[in-house]
Amino acid sequence: MTIVIYSKTNCVYCTKAKGLVKSLGLDYTEKSLEKDFNGDPGKMLEDIGKPVRQMPQIKIDGKLIGGYNQLVEHFESQGKVNFKGEIK
Repeated sequence: MTIVIYSKTNCVYCTKAKGLVKSLGLDYTEKSLEKDFNGDPGKMLEDIGKPVRQMPQIKIDGKLIGGYNQLVEHFESQGKVNFKGEIK
C-alpha cells in the first residue's frame, strides 16, 4: 500500500492523519506545500490532480481518497478503526 499525505504547516488535521497512519503501522510519504512545492498551491493541486480546498489530502495507491475524515472512513470500512479514528 502506497500512502501519500499532502500537508501544510500548522494543520491540525494533517497531523492527525499522519498520526493515524503511523498508529496503524503503515508507512507514508508526506508532500508538504511549503517544502515540496515552495509554497505554490497551484503546483500542489496539479500533483494532487484536482482542485481541493482543504488539507490534508490523501492518496492511497494513487487514488485520491480525500481528507482526514475520508481517511478514517477508508480504514473504518476495513475494520481497522472505529468512526472516531480509534484503533480497534
